[in-house]
Amino acid sequence: MRTRSIIITIVAALLLFSAASNAVYAKGQGSLIDELTEIDSFHPPAANDPRIPMYNEWHYFNVIDEEQNLSFMTTLKLSGDIYNPIPFNSSVATVVLSYSTPDGENTTGDFYPINPDYVEYSSETPDLRIYSNTVTLTEEGYHVHVESADSQTVFDAMFKPFTEPAPFFTAMPSEPDRMINWLVASPKMKVTGNLTINRGTPDETTYTLENVRGYHDHNWGYWLWQDDIGWDWGQASESKNHLDGNDVGKYAFCFGNVTNNAHNESRGAVLNIWKNKKIIARFENETIQIQHYNMTTLPQIPELQNNSFPLVTVLNANDSENTMSISFITEDVTPLPVLVGVDKYLVIWELTGTYVVNGCIDGKPVSYTSKGFMEYVA
Repeated sequence: MRTRSIIITIVAALLLFSAASNAVYAKGQGSLIDELTEIDSFHPPAANDPRIPMYNEWHYFNVIDEEQNLSFMTTLKLSGDIYNPIPFNSSVATVVLSYSTPDGENTTGDFYPINPDYVEYSSETPDLRIYSNTVTLTEEGYHVHVESADSQTVFDAMFKPFTEPAPFFTAMPSEPDRMINWLVASPKMKVTGNLTINRGTPDETTYTLENVRGYHDHNWGYWLWQDDIGWDWGQASESKNHLDGNDVGKYAFCFGNVTNNAHNESRGAVLNIWKNKKIIARFENETIQIQHYNMTTLPQIPELQNNSFPLVTVLNANDSENTMSISFITEDVTPLPVLVGVDKYLVIWELTGTYVVNGCIDGKPVSYTSKGFMEYVA
């Protein structure tokens, strides 16, 4: 198992902050693009909403390219009081790009003030701009451009969706004014573009992506990470010939589970299974059991010794008509610390590994092995 390089103080600041402001536009002709234009738009709070300090919202995109041994994810995040950007640490826009290549792993992250010169968003479209980083929904799909503040890491690609989105998932953490919303806009996408690292240096390297597998979801709501909140999330799509190529196959899945911090009480869970373009099964709440095994820490990072992550995760779902068994083996890990007290961190563990998927849907077997992503927060 490999650990991606990070600078804790920077990433902790990144995830502790985030925010936004105003408008961009997208046009869609196909019915799927039209639907995404509406449901994947941002949800800024009303100016008089007392929950504004707890506001969080972001686009998330990830990529798996098994042929080149690449995996990476990017997040463009808004949070805090977007109408009163002072003090800076109460409302900041954040951009994170974490990547693994044959030459190593790294995480870049930058945060920006909420200012029309830096941030644009709209409640009528998924389009978002944070400084030079953009998400634009076009007739072909999502054009995503992300670059580090020093411009040495640049990701530019088109994410073309191939499935219908999942229904909204909403969970209520322990406090009555808290709410977490989750939209899987597309669990199965073809991604074409480039990732350039060390740009402008003798070590500059560009990886070209050609119809590799991608994923996109969108989260928003009102919560504080220091509340009693935990989170399980996992996702993978089948490659056309299992591990023998990047082209998307028939199946994809995604699960989410809001828990308490100890991960022994679920406050809402969902598992969706797609075949080709449609959801063929949906499991919810008590029909889903998730267990984590072989918990471990990163001894080289002393600040995180009270935070552990699983090397093995097993999900079983049974609703009396359909069954699924999904196991995940962690191979790469990126810790994203969130400072929640004096020398106290909550960690969003970004995990990459291999899924083994087996089940029976409508009397037909589902079975494949695939690289995928998981998050664990506790």
